[in-house]
Amino acid sequence: MNVVRTAVRISNLVALAVVLLLLAAACGSEPEPEPEPEPELSLEEVLARTGEHLASFSTATFQMIDENETGAKFFGSTLKNVDGEVESPDSARIVVEVESAMGFAEIEIVAVGDDAFMKFSAGAPWNPLPLDQVPFNFVGLGITLSNLLPVVQDAAITGTESIGGGPALRVDGTLMSEDLSTLITSADTGHPIDLSLWIGESDQVLRQIRLAGRIFDDDGEGTSRLIILSDYNTPVDIQLPDTSSGT
Repeated sequence: MNVVRTAVRISNLVALAVVLLLLAAACGSEPEPEPEPEPELSLEEVLARTGEHLASFSTATFQMIDENETGAKFFGSTLKNVDGEVESPDSARIVVEVESAMGFAEIEIVAVGDDAFMKFSAGAPWNPLPLDQVPFNFVGLGITLSNLLPVVQDAAITGTESIGGGPALRVDGTLMSEDLSTLITSADTGHPIDLSLWIGESDQVLRQIRLAGRIFDDDGEGTSRLIILSDYNTPVDIQLPDTSSGT
């Protein structure tokens, strides 16, 4: 009997010791503090960082889509979309897909410095094109877009959407068609534009722009143009064509 009582006492003491150790461990170890979330950027801070990135990137690719195909004619044809690449400070290559009574065609424009050339189809010869006749000023695109941000009126962050492979802040605002004259060189005046920007939530990189409204007098009702930007700072090769051979 004494042996049994001794064994019970020992087991009770062991259990008590375990409980005391657990209590001591619980009291002596404090949980690691939760990392403080980064403060949300204000609209002004978001646009400032976006503007800095636009003004400093070296290369980018872009696409502009006439979403409803109601925009003004492009050299007498219906503009479907524009694909291009730009290199700072003054180079751009643009391919414009159009549709006419004769079918689909691709108009190509290359601009480097003060020189620009255009051809109306893949096998056509290159022809000089005065820079003031290039309808879209994608040369120096980053600076152009950076300078556009401060003129946006009634800007507000209206939500977050998944754009370009990640979350993007949506910023909505308004401007007038003449405010776009540095981007769309022959823009007419007096037309209100609803502007939407999609800006990377983590890096404040501009991913997409929508311009809803008439930019040209000949634009139809409901015209909306979407510009998608990507591949920032990825090497491109933009050279003036060899006009002696037409290629």
